[in-house]
Amino acid sequence: MGGEKQAVENRCRVWIVRYGEAAPTGWHDVPPGAVAIEPAERHAMTASRAKRDVEAFNRAALARGRKVWAVALPVTIRYEGGPRPGELVRTRAI
Repeated sequence: MGGEKQAVENRCRVWIVRYGEAAPTGWHDVPPGAVAIEPAERHAMTASRAKRDVEAFNRAALARGRKVWAVALPVTIRYEGGPRPGELVRTRAI
């Protein structure tokens, strides 16, 4: 790698939210007062995958008049406990 920083694609989690009377008009809108219900997926995904999932879910929600919505939120993934270059590697039980 020669000291070069690798490009990291943005990661997102898609959340299912509920909203009040102010309904979104397009699949990409975030309704005002949206309240998180649950993550749509267990793990983070690429921003492009999140966009596809949000679009599909929200188009279906709009067509059916449902009061739930999907939003993609950017996340940062941080690996704690990994060794640093030059550091002694120790094993431990998982």
